[in-house]
Amino acid sequence: MEKWSPKDCWTRGRWFKLWRQKEEMSLKLGIHEKAKLCHLSMEKPSEIPEERKLKTQIANLLENESLSDVVFLVDQPASKYPCHKLILALGSQVFKAMFYGKIKEQDEIRVPDVTKEGFAIMLRYLYSSEIQIDNEYEAFEAAYASKKYLIKPLFKACESYLLSNVVLDSQTVFSLYEEAAFLEMKQLQSRCLGFVSRNAKKLLHSESFHSASKTTIQDILRLDLMDIESEVEIIEAIWHWGEERCKELDLECSEENIRLLTKDFLQHVRFLSMKMADLEEVLEKFQLLDTSERLTILWNLTMPKIVTGTTKSPSSLCEISRTRSVSNCSRIELPTEYRYDGSLNNFLIDEHRATVEVTVVGPPVIIIGAVVAFRPIPCYSAVHRTLDFELRIGNKMTNAKSCIKSSQKAQDEEVTAEQLEQELLLDEYVEISEGEKAELAVEMAAEGVRVMQCLEKEFSTQCGKACVTFHFNTNDTDKLFFPVKELMCVCG
Repeated sequence: MEKWSPKDCWTRGRWFKLWRQKEEMSLKLGIHEKAKLCHLSMEKPSEIPEERKLKTQIANLLENESLSDVVFLVDQPASKYPCHKLILALGSQVFKAMFYGKIKEQDEIRVPDVTKEGFAIMLRYLYSSEIQIDNEYEAFEAAYASKKYLIKPLFKACESYLLSNVVLDSQTVFSLYEEAAFLEMKQLQSRCLGFVSRNAKKLLHSESFHSASKTTIQDILRLDLMDIESEVEIIEAIWHWGEERCKELDLECSEENIRLLTKDFLQHVRFLSMKMADLEEVLEKFQLLDTSERLTILWNLTMPKIVTGTTKSPSSLCEISRTRSVSNCSRIELPTEYRYDGSLNNFLIDEHRATVEVTVVGPPVIIIGAVVAFRPIPCYSAVHRTLDFELRIGNKMTNAKSCIKSSQKAQDEEVTAEQLEQELLLDEYVEISEGEKAELAVEMAAEGVRVMQCLEKEFSTQCGKACVTFHFNTNDTDKLFFPVKELMCVCG
């Protein structure tokens, strides 16, 4: 058997002792394992693989001006960035065309439209594959630089950072949406519009709405669902936006000027979804329409459908008669009840999870929220009557996902057995079309309250013209605890 020699060790003493220990172990493990252990023990801890060493050397070039062959003058006032054409060309087709195409760039390039923060993040990525973003501003600036030079992995990383870290509120949502629209960040745009949809009642009257761009307002008015009572709130918001725009342009705040500035919005305002009394009152107060437009809308609202079919609305007006108010959405009532025969063991739960598969036949159904309900148990202390609740819904086909979290407490000492209810809206509305499958998952922890149980493991119900089927995964239990009384939906 081949024996190890102390000469194979790095030093005597400590490493010689290690060598002797490995030799004794090798006699037991065999020749093959001996060679493996020898390789592991003899490798120097400080040794760096060649690939990592090469990456480090390339990354260090970012700080080495002596070897650079191109200089970028970035931002205004300009900051100087010495770079290496080959490295930039390897990471970007734009740089490749700039330096090795038919029409080559000079050795000094001015880039006034990119900030130094965004350019620096882009360079770090091209030289080292590292992405270091510390805040929202840097993410947007790096995204612009990566879009300009067609560096898709960096662009996706910037969008992912924003989706995970951005804070939406009434002061930021419109500016964030406009940034996202400029950079074509579709996911972030959708996130912002979803926030507007769920908080429209507050946002339509905010100062940030009045300062939003015309294109942003049009995109908001295209939303099919909003947290508003009626289209009256839309008309008021548009009028006040026109007033603010007149001030900004130093124009007289006359009805004529406001109509001129807001006329492109009228094709998105659902006048035909309004009650006659509300429509007459709001049009009298805000003169958005001329006489012919008002008469056409009133004609379509008052005359029977057979007669109105002979009258064509002007192309500048919206013909949609369906309300966009979420308060008027459809409700799918689930077959649940409180099962209780006098024994606490029949309804007390600690933690519970239930999953339901949802399918649709007919027009698509959009799930926008849920009505959660429970009954407090009077004998419990008010501080001990709680329901911690989380509802997640995901479309398995489209990968659309959304979530609701809530912690509800029955703190009133006078509460008896009355049912407490709360309407909760999803973070993002989830659409389910025919042929698609969605999963609705509920997790909850309850104390001192009675939670409803579903009566059927599988059932179907109507939502508009669609048929929605629910199939419970029972997990080998007959107790289908399910605190959702109704699902709030819109049928397409």
